Amino acid sequence: MAVFSYRARQMDGTLAVGELVAESEAQAVREMRARGLFVSRLQKKRERRWRCPEIFQRPFSRTQAGPFFRQLAVLLSAGMSLHESLGALAGEEEGRRQAFLRSLQQRIAEGQPFSKALQRHEDVFSPVAVGMVSVGEQAGRLPEMVAELAGWMEEEHRSREKLKTVLAYPMILFVETVAIAVFLTGFVLPAFSDFFLSMQTELPWPTQLLLDLGTLVREDAAGLVAAAVFLLAGGRLLARRPQVHERLDRWRLFGPLFGRLRREVVWGKTYRALSVLVACGIPLDEAVKASSSVADNRAIERVLDRAAHGIQSGFALSELLSGEPSLPHVLLEFLRTGELAGCLPMMLGRGADYAAQAAENHAARLQAMAEPAAYLVIFVLVGGCVAAVALPWMDMMTMFV
Repeated sequence: MAVFSYRARQMDGTLAVGELVAESEAQAVREMRARGLFVSRLQKKRERRWRCPEIFQRPFSRTQAGPFFRQLAVLLSAGMSLHESLGALAGEEEGRRQAFLRSLQQRIAEGQPFSKALQRHEDVFSPVAVGMVSVGEQAGRLPEMVAELAGWMEEEHRSREKLKTVLAYPMILFVETVAIAVFLTGFVLPAFSDFFLSMQTELPWPTQLLLDLGTLVREDAAGLVAAAVFLLAGGRLLARRPQVHERLDRWRLFGPLFGRLRREVVWGKTYRALSVLVACGIPLDEAVKASSSVADNRAIERVLDRAAHGIQSGFALSELLSGEPSLPHVLLEFLRTGELAGCLPMMLGRGADYAAQAAENHAARLQAMAEPAAYLVIFVLVGGCVAAVALPWMDMMTMFV
């Protein structure tokens, strides 16, 4: 995809200036003619040597996909065609998002299925979204399917944001704790170090430990920063290896404090996607395969991929997942009951609701525990430093008593 700047005349003769995104110059001309513009100048914009981070360059992100499908479902339910709906969402304004929507509209005008047009943007639209749109096209129920997809994406977004909210507090606390420790050992304690050393007595071990840490921070600050950068960069490179990434994801599911919450969120999202896909008529093995991308966890993706192959061999999904330790037992019972009663989509949805409620309750408990835990950590840190400074003074006072 390339960005083209243009000057053109509208049907009434007024001048139009702007930018659009297209695969080639010929496609850009066809798209502008379809919009009733007569091109007088079209030029491909050169790429800048300095580029913003990728997250700022994307014309469309996954967080915008849910509201996009919700608006699209409303327009389609009102009787507008898909081509007209995309044009209405793009509007008359110019921008990267509008250009992205017009590129989708152009592919629809060329006779391409909507699901195929979405599949070209895998970084925005997940396989579950593409699969649901494809089923809606084949069944002639695209408005209903897009509305169902919008509801699922909104629920998935709420679950993801809930987990981020719970994890944000400990991360902020960790950064603050490190900053306080560096400030005390690097700036506060050195002010007393010369006096303590002049006492010619053995210092208490907390005081000696903080003095040694302060000396290390002051004299080897550059080396410590370089070592930290090296460890972070090496850790990121190592984590990109598939086997290491999968083991890290497995550890996150069983880690202290947040492991249970992650399991509830991950399996809740997976059950929600499975419920929607199976209710749409997608075969169970294909639904399990597609829902693996929703988990956003390599270990769960591997489990679901093996389950999809097992379903093709004639095994029940509950039987294939019965030995998975990360799957809560209650959710397994929901799955087994749905298979026995022949109402799998409904029971998967009930299981997703149960997991969402359990995750919400667990997140509330963790947030309630986070504040006193933060006070305790800061009290121990600051109190330890104050004690390390006060102990030599107390020893000196006892000498004169």
